[in-house]
Amino acid sequence: MDERPTETSWQTALQDTQWKALAEQLSGPSTNRLTESEVAQIRQIVSFLLGADSRIFIRERPSSSGPPTTHIMVESPRVLSEKLVTQALLIDRLRRPLERHRVRVLLIDPQFTLTEEHKRFRFVAREY
Repeated sequence: MDERPTETSWQTALQDTQWKALAEQLSGPSTNRLTESEVAQIRQIVSFLLGADSRIFIRERPSSSGPPTTHIMVESPRVLSEKLVTQALLIDRLRRPLERHRVRVLLIDPQFTLTEEHKRFRFVAREY
């Protein structure tokens, strides 16, 4: 008769080296992730350019070769008359604090039509 394992704690299982290797393989090395200070700088830059009430969605995609790709969706509560110029300025300002990442920025406002892909991105990304 099969015996049940005596330890069923997930925390103990996650300490196993095989599980750690699998978790790192799925999520990528943690050294390439955004730090809290980088996220704070992103928030500060977006707040300065678009206001403190803007929403930021960030999703990191680790890369096995080279720097990770960081996708940032910034949602402005106000309609932007010069959206492309503002987006270029935002990318330029984010380039320095995120120089170790490949950054893709999408700026949306109330006039922007969200596709299903954009809605999925907002669902899986972290909001800051």
